[in-house]
Amino acid sequence: MEAAESICRAGKGSTVEDGNHLDDWVPQTEADRNSIRGELRRMLTDRLFRNSTRYPQLLQYVVEETLAGREAYLKERTLGIAVFSRAPDYDTNQDTIVRLTAGEIRKRIAQFYHQSDEATAVQIDLRPGSYVPVFRRLTQKNTEKQPSGTEVELPHRLPENQLEPDPALPLAKEPGSEAPAKIVGASITQAVEPSTSADDKSARGFMSPPRWLWMGAAALILISTITFALWYQNQAAMAADRQLWEPFLDDPGQVHLVIADLSATVSQTNPSPDLANLLRMGEIVNYRDILAQTEVVAFLARHNKPLSLVLSTRATYTELQRSPSVLIGGLDNLWTMRVTSGLRFYFAHRDATSLFYIEDRQHPASGGWGVDLALPEGRLTEDYAIVARVFDQTTGQPVIVVAGLGANGTNAAAQFLLNPARTAELAAHAPREWRHMNMEAVLRTQILDNHAGPPQLISCYFW
Repeated sequence: MEAAESICRAGKGSTVEDGNHLDDWVPQTEADRNSIRGELRRMLTDRLFRNSTRYPQLLQYVVEETLAGREAYLKERTLGIAVFSRAPDYDTNQDTIVRLTAGEIRKRIAQFYHQSDEATAVQIDLRPGSYVPVFRRLTQKNTEKQPSGTEVELPHRLPENQLEPDPALPLAKEPGSEAPAKIVGASITQAVEPSTSADDKSARGFMSPPRWLWMGAAALILISTITFALWYQNQAAMAADRQLWEPFLDDPGQVHLVIADLSATVSQTNPSPDLANLLRMGEIVNYRDILAQTEVVAFLARHNKPLSLVLSTRATYTELQRSPSVLIGGLDNLWTMRVTSGLRFYFAHRDATSLFYIEDRQHPASGGWGVDLALPEGRLTEDYAIVARVFDQTTGQPVIVVAGLGANGTNAAAQFLLNPARTAELAAHAPREWRHMNMEAVLRTQILDNHAGPPQLISCYFW
C-alpha cells in the first residue's frame, strides 16, 4: 500500500489509521460533544467545505442534531425543510437537493481524511444510505500475542543512515537452545555468544524490556495527548465564554433578569375585548421565554451570582443603571426594543403586515432577516435572533440582550450565549481582549415541530 493512503476500511464500525483503531463511538459528556464540534470546525474551515454554502450547512446541522439526541428527525424531507427552506409538502423525488448534497459531503469527508496529515482523536463520517453522522474515537491497536522473553519490539526504526542487519552475522541464541532468537524491529544486530552467567542474564534483561512496557508507555503517551487536546480545546471555549460573561460575573452586585411581559402587546395590536382585559392584568409571559430565563438562572447559579427577576413592564431605568442586566425576549420586551433601537442590528416591522425583521443599519438595502409571525404553528420553519452585550454610556453597566423575533429565536439565543462552544465561534471573529467591548450578533435557527434547532451565527459586530 502506498504511503499516501493513510486510511483504509477494517470492517463495519472500525477504521485503521497509523496502527490505531478509530471505533464507532457515542459521545456521552459535554466534553465528548465539544471534541466532536472541534473536529467539525476543523473540517468546515478546510478548502473542501469552506467554499460551499450547502455542504457545511447540512453537515453542521446533522452533527448538532445528533449530538442533541434528535437523530430520529434526520430524514430527507425534514432536512429539506429545515436546512434548505423547502416547503413542508415539497416533492423529494423532483427536488433531490438533500440526497445530492449528502452524497457530495461523503466524498469530501473521504478526501478530507485521505489528505489530512494531522492525527485526530475523533472523526466524523456520513455513511451511505443514512443522514445520521457516525462518530469515531481513537483506540490503540493491540492484535499481537505476548512475545517470548527474547523478542523485543523497538518503538521506532533507527535512522536510515545506520546499518541494516548483516545476514552473515549469527543471531543471538537462548542459553541451552540451538534455535536462533528473533529480534523484531531492530536495525542493527551483533553476534552474541551463549552465556549462562548471572551477570550476562541481568545485562540481557536490562537491554531487553518486555513489550508490555513499550505498549504501556505508548498507551500513556496517547492518552496524555488526547487528554491535553481535549483540555486545550475546552480551555479555549471556556476562555471565550469568560470573555463574554466576565463583566457580569466580576460585578459585586446582583444581576437583573428582565423578561418580556405580554401585556405590553395590548397597545400594539387589536385583540378581542376579553383577551385585552386578560393581557392588561399583566404578569403573562411566553413559555419559551421562561425556558431561556431558566437557562440563564442556572448559569448564574453555577457561578454563585445573586440575581433578581422582574417583568419588563415593572423594571425601571434607575434599577437597570445600578447593576448588570439580562433582557430576555424581543418584540414584547420594551427594554430590549429601547436598547437595540440605536444599534446596528435592530428589530423592525413592515407596516400593515405581519412581517417582522432584523434590519442591518449599515446595509439597509439588504432587506434584513425576517419572518411572518402570523403563520400558524407548524408553518414557521425558521426564526432569527439578536444577541448583544452593550455597556451603558453613563454608568458603564453591561446589558445582555437575548431576543428573537419569535419565542423560538429567543430560546436559540439563550442556547448560543450559554454554550462555550458557540461563544467560541463568536470569539473567532472578535478582536483580541473583547471582554470590555460592545458586541452584537444575528443568529438563525431552524424550527422543527415548533422547537428551535441549533443556533447559527450569520453576522456579528464589535465596537
